[in-house]
Amino acid sequence: GSRKPPDAIALRWWLEARWESLCTVNSPATATGVVSVMRPSSALRCAGLSGLAMLGVILVNGPLAAARGIPQYWEPSAASAIGSHLADPGAAQSSILFFFLSTLIFVFGIPFVAGLRRAILVPGRDALWADVVLIGGVLFFGGGLLSEVLSTGFGIVVQSAPSYVLDPNGAIAVEALQFSALIQGQVGLGITMIAVSFAMSRDGRLPAAVFAVGLLAGIIDIARPLAVANPVL
Repeated sequence: GSRKPPDAIALRWWLEARWESLCTVNSPATATGVVSVMRPSSALRCAGLSGLAMLGVILVNGPLAAARGIPQYWEPSAASAIGSHLADPGAAQSSILFFFLSTLIFVFGIPFVAGLRRAILVPGRDALWADVVLIGGVLFFGGGLLSEVLSTGFGIVVQSAPSYVLDPNGAIAVEALQFSALIQGQVGLGITMIAVSFAMSRDGRLPAAVFAVGLLAGIIDIARPLAVANPVL
């Protein structure tokens, strides 16, 4: 007779099983059966390639952000300068391009953090550091997303809502809040860097010099909120 097509749940189980077969290897059999773990090399490759792609987007976004010419909110003439900038249709187009490229940071950043988390998971070891990497990555992406929305979204609102009346003081407040959100995201990144450094050094997979650099960079990111009122720092 005809075979009944699989429902959505069965299809999901099948896809998950196929993905697990690609990303796992069988460890020696135990009393409870065969334990499967993700290949560390695959996880590191995923993290490495995604991290390089994310870095490439950031390097491209840097000059583009400077080319946007957004006035700095801490400057004395920021009120009038920001108002003129947001009223420029050309500035809105560059903001849209910048916003699109910024989303690629998340596209590559998510597999980057996922790969790091998998790479530091060791069978039979406590998964504390891996969980810290996951939560720190969520905070990093959340702060970055909020920062991008506040930074770029305000200019798009000015251009796309004809009845909107620009308030320079409101624009300055939004730009300042954007920086505060970015700093909170950097705290999440710092936590992730420290967790990865400790986890990989514990297993002897990280040279002492690299561990020291990762630890120092993470501490600097965690201390960034102390400079929230001094954007130049």
